[in-house]
Amino acid sequence: MSMPRKVARTIAVVGLVGTIGSVGAFSAFSSQTSSDGNVVTAGSVTLADNDAGAAVYSLTNARPGASATSCIRVTYSGSLDADVKLYTPSTIGPLGPHVTLKIEPGTQASSTFPSCTGFTADGAAIYDGALSAFPTSYTGGVVDNPGSTSKWVNGDAVVYRITATLASGAPDSAQGATTGSHVIRWEARNQ
Repeated sequence: MSMPRKVARTIAVVGLVGTIGSVGAFSAFSSQTSSDGNVVTAGSVTLADNDAGAAVYSLTNARPGASATSCIRVTYSGSLDADVKLYTPSTIGPLGPHVTLKIEPGTQASSTFPSCTGFTADGAAIYDGALSAFPTSYTGGVVDNPGSTSKWVNGDAVVYRITATLASGAPDSAQGATTGSHVIRWEARNQ
């Protein structure tokens, strides 16, 4: 056998083996199914008020019996149902035991901070006690829900009438004392 014939035969055999091998590789059964469009989007918890960053009360040079009252509207626009609590994360100064803080939830046809014109309380105050005893964390915070519901949902709003009063029986030792600057905080957490 001549060399060109041997080469031609070898090429033919290699080609035949390659063809048989490729037929075996592509002859398996197949089936597929898919779940398309998978996505995860987090919900939101969004709480806002209408005070534009101003204090809800401020008494300076107060005498016994002096008070300040303001109304603030708190609105929930989150996508998740939430619990809302009120507290102060601040340290209250030595005048705190002589200042009464009263917080009443209610409604108001047209809420413009700090006006309480047209405010209607929903019932009893949710807090009426010494500022120094006001809760200092979310865990122990004062719970409030709109109306008779057990949660806040998107679109809920409550107007709070808040009154701070220096006790009429404040002792002489309270002269010149202060509560210090402090925060009244509403915090929402999803249920």
